[in-house]
Amino acid sequence: MEPSRAAADGHDRISGLCDELLVTILVGLHSSAEAARTSVLSRRWSRVWTKIPKLIFLDDSSSPDAVDSTLNAYSAPTTDRFAVGLADMSRPVSAARAASWLRFAAARAPREVHVLLLCKEPPPLPEDDVEEELEVPILESTFWLNAKFVYCFRIRLPPAGAFTELRILSVTLCRVSGGDLSRVVSTQCPCLLALNLTMLDVDGDVSIRSDTLERLALRVVGVGNRLDVAAPSLEWLQVHRCDYAEARIAAPILTEVEWDDSYDPARHRITGTGRRLDRLAVTQSSPMPPLLERFDAADELSLHLFIPEFPGTYPLFLEHTRKLPKCRALTVGLKIVAHSIKSSLLHLLKQCGGITKLEIELMHHNAPKVARCEHLSCPCVQQEMMKTDNVALDLLEEVEFHFFTGSDEDVDLVKLLFMCKKTLKKMVINVADDVAISDEVHEKIKSFSHLSTTLEIGGPSSHKRDVCLCKEHDWY
Repeated sequence: MEPSRAAADGHDRISGLCDELLVTILVGLHSSAEAARTSVLSRRWSRVWTKIPKLIFLDDSSSPDAVDSTLNAYSAPTTDRFAVGLADMSRPVSAARAASWLRFAAARAPREVHVLLLCKEPPPLPEDDVEEELEVPILESTFWLNAKFVYCFRIRLPPAGAFTELRILSVTLCRVSGGDLSRVVSTQCPCLLALNLTMLDVDGDVSIRSDTLERLALRVVGVGNRLDVAAPSLEWLQVHRCDYAEARIAAPILTEVEWDDSYDPARHRITGTGRRLDRLAVTQSSPMPPLLERFDAADELSLHLFIPEFPGTYPLFLEHTRKLPKCRALTVGLKIVAHSIKSSLLHLLKQCGGITKLEIELMHHNAPKVARCEHLSCPCVQQEMMKTDNVALDLLEEVEFHFFTGSDEDVDLVKLLFMCKKTLKKMVINVADDVAISDEVHEKIKSFSHLSTTLEIGGPSSHKRDVCLCKEHDWY
């Protein structure tokens, strides 16, 4: 191939492009640090990168010093997106430094602000455990604010002003005053739609009053404190391991609830909501909460249950799951120690005869077998519990397994489902990570299935791990 004419005459045609086109090229790098390095190419390139409309530091090569030097040289008056995500935290970022990045962003009216101090393990706190204070400025034009820290800064929220355009607020791992948090969310975010708070050490109770809020996620936030929510537009609620002393949630149009916490009707109340939901997901490592009795029906019901081996726990499981909300789609994850998973699954299916789809998330762990239950005459090994003829699944059309390993126990569960409903339309078996299903297991499953059943075996389960409600648990 002949060299191009540009190469032949030594002419640099790229540098001859207008600034607007060069900026477009640099934006395609998706890294402000890399864009800044083009300044060494020639005098023509020395200042082009300072005009890019997005400041992004999300690559592995970014460092706090690189962020500072880039910001000091940046000349554009505004930026659409400001994102810092540092993976190398060998030199911890101070609260003052992080605050300076937020002030820089506030002065340039970005639509998105992300400050994510990422690392696998948080750096150690100073020996004297002195808190570092981080002052958060008002970001009037920001649509999405996402802050994730690696150790506990105490954030100081602005006492006045408004986050006028803020729609999405996500804050992870810091210390904050409950009063300040309540004030900002309730009075200084007039257009807030989604609030996502994770691992916050909150001083005092939290009160959220918002006419616009549609989605609320609280994960380990204000543990042991009181929570008061009044949100007439709230549609989706997630509560994870907060253990609130009291919780009152007024949400008249609530349609989805994900609850992984204790629920005592005397202390925890969801008011104004009807008795039917689009989706109810309950994760519980103790006897099922009365939350299941709060609702009569849910189009989708997701249950992730842990049944320990202690005497008396299995009868409690049976008692607390004798009446489940009516549902059309059921997802079940059972982490059972020493008890029979077959009888446990059959018990749940007897309560959900109207389902059209069933998903089973297999939870594998080293646990004692049912020999102890047989010795103690536990209900889980009684013959009555193993019967399938009293399981009515007339409407069931599709069954999907996740994290299938091909073990004898897993194969037995597949067989059990075909015994309950022989003429399934579809059976999908997604395998666990790094598992290859043998031809022998394939043939066993085929021998159980009806000729009219569509079998899909061997797909990945990784997508389910990403979206599973209980992914923060040690389930898998």
